[in-house]
Amino acid sequence: MDPTVPERRFRIDDLAGELDAFLARVPDARWDATARCFRGRDPATALRLPLLAPEPVPGSSLAEHLAHGDLAPGPHVLLLLRAGASAVGWWDGLELVRHKAFKRYVVRGTGKAQPTHLKTRGKSRYGSRLRLQNWERQLGETSERLGEWWREFGAPSRVFVALPVRLRAEFAAAEPQPPFAFDDPEVVPVPFHVHQPDHAELLRVHALLGAGTVALREQAD
Repeated sequence: MDPTVPERRFRIDDLAGELDAFLARVPDARWDATARCFRGRDPATALRLPLLAPEPVPGSSLAEHLAHGDLAPGPHVLLLLRAGASAVGWWDGLELVRHKAFKRYVVRGTGKAQPTHLKTRGKSRYGSRLRLQNWERQLGETSERLGEWWREFGAPSRVFVALPVRLRAEFAAAEPQPPFAFDDPEVVPVPFHVHQPDHAELLRVHALLGAGTVALREQAD
């Protein structure tokens, strides 16, 4: 994006109107899958879709997308996970139909998570074993809740995940195992910083996933 061109944020609720207005302004706009935006001949004029919005066909025009594309997000899951806290939600479109937050004592007094500590120091006393057991319980409870939703609703169209890369293998090995794998095509990493997971953070992150931007160069009179 050109920093000299003003950029405005919009909500996914307003996506249809924003696309119509952008098409009127940029009738030759096409989907750039790499940048995940519609743009015309002027690369600084672009409409970036919210991450929750369905992906257009690569190379398709904005007119084609409006004529044939489904603008509403499908059923999707958001997973936030850190050592000691998890928050998960299932949305049907923009309606939050299931949600759960977990907290477990797994962080040492130094602020280091017990799984990380054990990799560098080895297993120690009762407190360490308790924190490790709580960590395994947290992973299992989070995975179990997701599995219940998969069985209740079927597989979602996308799964947005926010957790440190170093924890992915441990979550994938949870008992019961998660109903998805991190290399599944429908799994999308959350591309921005996430705070300690709880219900409020779940809603904040989801709102950011539902935000798009439009940048329009000022037209000369």
